[in-house]
Amino acid sequence: MVAWIAVAFLLGALIARQFSPPTDRWPPYASVYAATAPSVVTLLIDGETPRVGAGFAVTPTHVVTARHLVEGIDTLVVSDIDGRTWDAHVLGSDTRDDLALLEVPDARFAPVTLGSAANLAVGDPVLAIGNPYGMGHSVSTGVVGGSNRRVVGADGVAIGPDQGFLQLSIPLNPGNSGGPVFDQNGRAVAILSGTHAQGQAIAFAVPIEALEAVLPRLSQGERLSRAFIGARTEVAANGVVVAAVTAGGPADRAGIRTGDRIVSLGDAPIMTSDELYARLDQLSAGQRVPVVVERDGKPETTEVELADWALHPIVVAGMTLRPVPGTGGEVVAVRPRSRAERAGIRLGDMVRAVGGIPVQAPADVQQAITMGRGPIEVLREGSTITVAWPEPG
Repeated sequence: MVAWIAVAFLLGALIARQFSPPTDRWPPYASVYAATAPSVVTLLIDGETPRVGAGFAVTPTHVVTARHLVEGIDTLVVSDIDGRTWDAHVLGSDTRDDLALLEVPDARFAPVTLGSAANLAVGDPVLAIGNPYGMGHSVSTGVVGGSNRRVVGADGVAIGPDQGFLQLSIPLNPGNSGGPVFDQNGRAVAILSGTHAQGQAIAFAVPIEALEAVLPRLSQGERLSRAFIGARTEVAANGVVVAAVTAGGPADRAGIRTGDRIVSLGDAPIMTSDELYARLDQLSAGQRVPVVVERDGKPETTEVELADWALHPIVVAGMTLRPVPGTGGEVVAVRPRSRAERAGIRLGDMVRAVGGIPVQAPADVQQAITMGRGPIEVLREGSTITVAWPEPG
C-alpha cells in the first residue's frame, strides 16, 4: 500500500511539473505596467465628434497614436499618468497604416523602447495600455491570436489600410485606439487600431515595424495617404476590368468607364487587382498619373488625379456616406426603394462595421458591400445597432 502511495505521489509530481506554467516567461503585469505607463498618454480630441484615445512617446516631445483618431484635427490635448496636460498638434500622418505623429513641444516624456512584432509567436502574452471611455490609463492583457491579418474582400484584395495586422486576444474599447502593446520585456511591439465588431476580445494592432518604416517621414511633417482611384475592378481572362466607377470619383472625372481594361497605372503594368492596389499604395492623394485603358480593343490614355481613400464621399447601395474620422462615414442621403432604405438605414447613421470588420472610410464600406459582406453595424442616437443587409433587387 505504501509503495502504491509513493508511486501515485511521484506520478502526481511529474504531471504537475509537466503542466505547470513556466515562471520565467512573463514578469508580473504590475511591473511591466509600472515601467511603461509613464510613456503612455491619453488623448482628448474636441472636434465635430469629440473622441478619446491613447498614444505613447517615441521621443521626449513626440507621441504616436492612431490616425483615425486625429483625422481632420490640428490641435488636441494629451495628458500623462500624473494628470499633467499639454497642447499637441498633428505633425505627420499615414492613412495606409493608420498612424499619426503628434508634436508636444513643452513635454519631456520618457520614450518607450521599441521591440519587434515579427519576433512574437501565436500564444505569446501581451499587455496593452489605453484610455477606455476616457477613464485614463488602464491595462488589458491577453495573447497574440494571429499575425499578418488582412482585412480583405472576397477576391482577396485588401479593404482599408494596406497592413498585415497583429490579431490580439484582448478586450478593446473606445479610447484604447492608438495605445501601445508591450511584450514581456516592456518593449512596444504594436499600436492598437481597431476591433472585430462582432467578436469577443479580438483586437487588431499595427506592428511596430510599420511605424519604424515611416517614422522618419512623419517626423518631417509628411501626410502619407492611400491613393483612391474610385473604381472597382474584376480580374478577367485578359486582365483587370473596371466593374464599377464611383460617381464623381477620380476615375469618373478622368473618363474611365465600366468595361475598360486597365493596362497600366503610371509606369506600372497592371495584370491583377493586387498589382493595382499595390501601385496605388505607392502613390498619394493629389498626384496626377497617366492611366492606359483598353476600350473596344483600342488603347486610350487618360490622366487621373488621385484622391485620398479616407476622405472621399461615397454613394453605395442607395446611401450617401460623408467621411467622419474613425468610422465608415455618416449617412447623409438615402435613395427611396434602395437596398439601404429596405435595410432600414436612416439619415445620421454612422457606419462602424460591415460583416463584423471595422471600417474607417466610406470607400471601405463600398468595397465591403460590393464583396457581399454583411450585416452592417451603425451607431444611431448613441446606440449600436446591427442592420441586416438585404440581397440586391
